[in-house]
Amino acid sequence: MSVAPDAGGEPPLVPAGLARRLGFVLVRASAGMTRLGAVTLAPLGIDGRHYGVLAVLSELGPVSQQTLADILAVDRSTMVAFVDELEEKGYVRRGRNPSDRRAYAIELTGAGANVQRESAALLEGCERHYLDPLTAAERRTLLELLGRLVARDLGET
Repeated sequence: MSVAPDAGGEPPLVPAGLARRLGFVLVRASAGMTRLGAVTLAPLGIDGRHYGVLAVLSELGPVSQQTLADILAVDRSTMVAFVDELEEKGYVRRGRNPSDRRAYAIELTGAGANVQRESAALLEGCERHYLDPLTAAERRTLLELLGRLVARDLGET
């Protein structure tokens, strides 16, 4: 992040005080990765939010829309829209939750599992590219540290 004036005397791209703020740096890094992920996943007709739903279902199996919303930190109405979009594409289906007949259990279809695997492989390359300025050890450390913050936020520690 450039914090010094450029050769032409223009103001820095990011003022030094802002570049030291965790929230700003996390938002900018997230936005950069989100943009790169969107370009990477566009040929599959999904975006990172859709991938999140497919990844959760791939790992956990059928879960409620509320569980998906909680895990992915989105509100319920937004999750309904994501599930609707994925259902239209044939990647998920809604079925009654056997433990709560008032709720739906969202499950991955065969086509959804295929797209999830393909998108996971594409995102792996995308993340490697984005994190290229870091060493392998720095990448592991970054993910570990961010994971600890997320776990704390979720009340897991």
